[in-house]
Amino acid sequence: MSIPKEFKVDHLFLLVGENPLPNYVAANLLLNKDGGTPYLVYTTGTEDKAKRLGEILQSELNGLKQAQLISLGKYESDANYIQNKISSKLGEIKTGKIGLNYTGGTKAMSVHAYRALFYEKNSNQSFQQRPEIIFSYLDARHLEMCIDREEGEPKRIKVKPEDLQIKLEKIFHIHGWKWLDKRKPIETPQFPNAAQSFAEFHTDENLVKLWRTWCDEVLRKLTKDNKDNWLTENKLKQVPFLNLKFNDKDNNEVSLIDSDSITKALAQLGVIGEEISLQSIKSQDFDKVKDICQWLDGEWLEHYVLKQVQSISKDLEIDDSATSFWIKDPNSNKNKFQFDVAFTRGYQLFAISCTTSTDKSLCKSKLFEAHIRARQLGGDEARVALICCASDNDEDSQGKKKYTINALRTEIINVLNSSPESSKRDYKLEVFGRDDLIDLEQKIMTWIYNV
Repeated sequence: MSIPKEFKVDHLFLLVGENPLPNYVAANLLLNKDGGTPYLVYTTGTEDKAKRLGEILQSELNGLKQAQLISLGKYESDANYIQNKISSKLGEIKTGKIGLNYTGGTKAMSVHAYRALFYEKNSNQSFQQRPEIIFSYLDARHLEMCIDREEGEPKRIKVKPEDLQIKLEKIFHIHGWKWLDKRKPIETPQFPNAAQSFAEFHTDENLVKLWRTWCDEVLRKLTKDNKDNWLTENKLKQVPFLNLKFNDKDNNEVSLIDSDSITKALAQLGVIGEEISLQSIKSQDFDKVKDICQWLDGEWLEHYVLKQVQSISKDLEIDDSATSFWIKDPNSNKNKFQFDVAFTRGYQLFAISCTTSTDKSLCKSKLFEAHIRARQLGGDEARVALICCASDNDEDSQGKKKYTINALRTEIINVLNSSPESSKRDYKLEVFGRDDLIDLEQKIMTWIYNV
């Protein structure tokens, strides 16, 4: 259900913290769209975030009045200062229902702002409860808007995807981040049928190793420099045909075409015979030769994952999805970070890190980085998954099973779960291995429903 009219307000005080996304959500859900006013309470450390949020709300032409900015400066823990600032602004409000959403900001800001709105001073210097103030907070665990009630439990209102749909670009904009002009996210999977075939043969441990060996010994040696960077586009255009028969690092002769599964996958790219022409593949669906090199080297997995997400988008009300996010820091010429695959369901951000590696350390590193970045953008509501080519059936040098996927899940729980001793599974973070690739669509759907 959407927010009932009785809980909508004309004046909404919002405490701006490190992540302004909950403030944006609250403003859109709680303010009356026929002239409601957001009041953004911020500190020295969140001034830029508050001003940017105010500009975004104003630019959307959604019926809201211009945001009022209330600066606490460096006094975010000063009870008297906070109460005086908010009380002063309250004195300017003559009509309309008032509310406070205290999801953001520090705990001290929440407590003192709450007190400032809850009590009003009488002419005789005594205090009385201020009538009809709507206090609320956004419950990240249950995706609910909670309305405080003086007696009893708060009124919990489920925020459904259709209540507020936020595009990925909007989430980045709220944080002041944007992607590189020449590297915009890819919204349509490239070579989805070929990616499907690649996923199929990557369920076989031996073929995973075989393809990785070819990438290392043939593809990379001809398309990368001695600093492990891809060659310039002009040089890549001069790369000769890539042979599918080669010698591995032990000088053993190996052939990819001995595998029917790999041959089938390459045929989806138009490759028939014993050689690959990068130029020929590039002309079909890629802007640059570098793009097809990266696709063959492992980015096919990102496109496969994006295709699986988009196949369930309508049923699960997934509003926006893409792959290959290169994020730009507006205050620097350097890239800030990269996302592999991301999508939004309502206002909730889902981020998926992809790697064809089977190495546990690398997999864990990618998952933790994705977790940190997703939390920065999507807050506590964000969900993160790793999709890799490891398996619980992988064996070590002594022939013992390594249980890589299970080990990754266990370590995640121990490090990130607030209650690791709890027997209840926490689906905020999930790990999928090569055994999940074939029915990945269903696995992702189950993961989304569980969170």
